[in-house]
Amino acid sequence: MAKNNMFAELANNIDEDLNELQMPTGTLKPKQFDSSLIPATKTAIALNDLFMIPIDELIPFQRKGNRDFSPWSEDEVKALAEQMDSEGAFEPILVRKLDSGKYEILAGEHRAKASKLKGLKKIRAIVYRGCSDEKAMDIFLLTNLQRRTTKISDSIYGWYMFSQNHPSIKNNKDLESAIKVTDSVGTDKMPVTLTQYYRYVKMANLLDTLIESLDKREISLRVGYELALYTHDEQKMFIPLLSMLTEEKLQHIKKCVKEQNLTLSTELIKDLLKPKKTNNYDSSLRSGLAKVKLT
Repeated sequence: MAKNNMFAELANNIDEDLNELQMPTGTLKPKQFDSSLIPATKTAIALNDLFMIPIDELIPFQRKGNRDFSPWSEDEVKALAEQMDSEGAFEPILVRKLDSGKYEILAGEHRAKASKLKGLKKIRAIVYRGCSDEKAMDIFLLTNLQRRTTKISDSIYGWYMFSQNHPSIKNNKDLESAIKVTDSVGTDKMPVTLTQYYRYVKMANLLDTLIESLDKREISLRVGYELALYTHDEQKMFIPLLSMLTEEKLQHIKKCVKEQNLTLSTELIKDLLKPKKTNNYDSSLRSGLAKVKLT
């Protein structure tokens, strides 16, 4: 019974803490956690704080590069807003505070947009303390990669940017260490194998048109990877022939060009993609020849 009272008191204390986090002036006031309420055999350490952040003080992630993860449509954002009640999204967004006083969104940009569309003034947010640029990038990339599993373009962008954030990855151990699975991604399973990781990183070299073809499933991942080994000018030569391409055919073209010292062109590709001619003998003729040999 004493233990039940202790946890009831702990729950009440947490509720009071959350209610007092937001000061009337809008400034954030960290609340000291009462460690005496935790059993002696356990230790609680607050790494981040949960606050209600004014939506107007939020800004998108600033280090996205030349591309970005695929955005939600206006209808998708509207649908999310309609699902919210007066308290907003149940899952808090992840942010870090910048020197400017603004809060940079590391995860939850669409939840923030939907909350603003809903007319809400504040949003639940976990504020990361002492968050370096590298750590912020990892959180931004890994949380998006975990949620976005339908578009290949998102995997290509995400893992390429991850490789830029961790240029020293050479093997499985390096990849696991960089991902820090249980900490950043929240799963016990590696999100990609080393081979998949390298393929996604290489496919960042594809033309936008070819990446769109991957998303539309007009070409396979293996075909996309083989095309990524060519320059952009060479990739353009394959675009009119996408429906004819397979991994094996692309490898055959590469072998022929290299061994015969050929100059790649659309016409050459067409010629190399033609099925090989085979000799089709009449079955009666083959039977006759067989009898001749027997006699």
